[in-house]
Amino acid sequence: MKRRDFLTKSMGVTAAMALPFSATAVSSENSWDREYDLIIVGSGFAGLAAAYSANKAGLKNILILEKMETWGGNSAICGGIACMPNTSLQKKHGIEDSAELMIKDMVKAGRGFNHPELCKTLATEAHTVYDMLIGCGVEFMDKIIRLGGHSAPRAHIPANASGGGIVVPMHKYLVNKGVQFQNRTQVTSLLRDKNNAITGVAVQEKFDFETEEFKAEQTYKSRHGVVVATGGWGQDKKFVKTTMPIYAHLEATAHPGATAGMIKSLLAVGSLPIMLDMYQLGPWASPDEKGAGPASFFADYSFSEGIAIDPMTGKRFMNELADRRTRAEAQLVVLEKGSEEKPNYPFTFCSEATTKRAEGFKGAYRDGAVNKSNSVAELAKHHGVDEAVLSQSIADWNEIVEGKPDPFNKPLDRRTELKPPFYSLRLSPKLHYCMGGVAITPNAEVIDATTCEPIKGLFAAGEVAGGTHGMDRLGGCSSVDGLVFGQIAGRTAANYKANA
Repeated sequence: MKRRDFLTKSMGVTAAMALPFSATAVSSENSWDREYDLIIVGSGFAGLAAAYSANKAGLKNILILEKMETWGGNSAICGGIACMPNTSLQKKHGIEDSAELMIKDMVKAGRGFNHPELCKTLATEAHTVYDMLIGCGVEFMDKIIRLGGHSAPRAHIPANASGGGIVVPMHKYLVNKGVQFQNRTQVTSLLRDKNNAITGVAVQEKFDFETEEFKAEQTYKSRHGVVVATGGWGQDKKFVKTTMPIYAHLEATAHPGATAGMIKSLLAVGSLPIMLDMYQLGPWASPDEKGAGPASFFADYSFSEGIAIDPMTGKRFMNELADRRTRAEAQLVVLEKGSEEKPNYPFTFCSEATTKRAEGFKGAYRDGAVNKSNSVAELAKHHGVDEAVLSQSIADWNEIVEGKPDPFNKPLDRRTELKPPFYSLRLSPKLHYCMGGVAITPNAEVIDATTCEPIKGLFAAGEVAGGTHGMDRLGGCSSVDGLVFGQIAGRTAANYKANA
């Protein structure tokens, strides 16, 4: 199957979400229905971090807007893994790491297209995120793992292995500090004054995402500008198709509300776009679960301690801990060998010992995405592989575990022999992350496309801002991106005063 055929035919399709409004900027010399010190659009990691730092800086009347019924967006449903160098937990486990090493890893994964100052800011400020989260009551597991493309174990995992383990404690912390949350409120426009400074938002209150109906249209003033932290638009099939047609039919891992409304509003007020046609494919995704469920979490452990096989050859075909783009590209090559009638899904598998420490395993096994094989023969039959060749691949890997050099140079933090029973997972990349967005300064100020200078009163953080990760992002860095630049956006906004 050719790559284009695979990308356009073999994935599930989520219905496109038509935007119910015209994302245009509106001049606001009018009266306001409400007034706040700071309005933050989006209740995920970036929005919460912005509220945290703005509150720390002294702002009291802070409002976080969320268009969906539930809080947190993608942040609440992701694994919550955060890659941070130089934290106290990393030092406790004796792991040598540095911001400089993380920058090197990020630039390698991003193929050198990373914005250097944004990349540096993320890596050097990451440890402050850990301290903020602990202060908000977030609990982490007492272990740190290595994800693909990272030169050191630096992935911190919330105690419940979910982004909800971060979103919920932060939400409670902020509510106790007096931060106001308002859901089912869709921002339709960023409003600006006669000097083109952003001074507020136009909203639809009691917005129903399913029916697109709402109760009232209002205007809210924000004395310290507006922070946009609305994440990506992976579920907006029309926007994805327009920017990267070949990805239009890929299943996306984002929640249904991840549409392009706010990126359009940002562009409508003259924000400079960056790399809007660049998307990341998740190499841990499986065709046997919807989006990125528990199997995706389990896959990271199987990649680390097990191997991935091309059914057509029975052999390994990639460094299972390479960066995401490298692995996704390698998997697409394997998939291209199959056909609609006889697909050739690559698969990864590991021993039972690995499953005992792998978050996501129980759920993935329960749901049928992970299969148990009691012998090499069973594993070979399940995935349509030549048994003799697969046996040799397992023997070759076990020699690497014993110390023989790996031709793919995969780093081994834990050496686990591959032996039955085996637990395997089919692989098929899915659209996971929007690499592009609006350009921002290291102070999270949105840049004007005409002047290449900051737009007064407009700040952005997280996935809606582009450039930090270049062409591809390392795992565990989107959460840190949102939390680092969210903090910065909140501080910058607190220091900004409209009409100053």
